[in-house]
Amino acid sequence: MTGEEELDRVLVVGDDGSWLTAIEFRLVDHRSTSRGPRRALGRREWRLSTGERLDVVGADAFLVRRTGEMLGVATT
Repeated sequence: MTGEEELDRVLVVGDDGSWLTAIEFRLVDHRSTSRGPRRALGRREWRLSTGERLDVVGADAFLVRRTGEMLGVATT
C-alpha cells in the first residue's frame, strides 16, 4: 500500500502578507515480505495546505509552482 506521511509544517507569508501553511510530505510504500512488513521511503515534496506544490528556493523561502509567488518562512 502506497501513501504519504507528513514530515514538517511551517508558517509562511505570501507576497500580499497573507499567512499560509507549507507542509512537507514523503511517499511511503508499505510492503509485506517473507521477512515481515517493510517500509520503502520515496521522494519528499512541499505543498501548501491547499494542495499547491512548492519549490524550496532557500533555507527560508518557497516558490509556488503554478503562480510564481514567493513565500517566506514566517518569524513569529
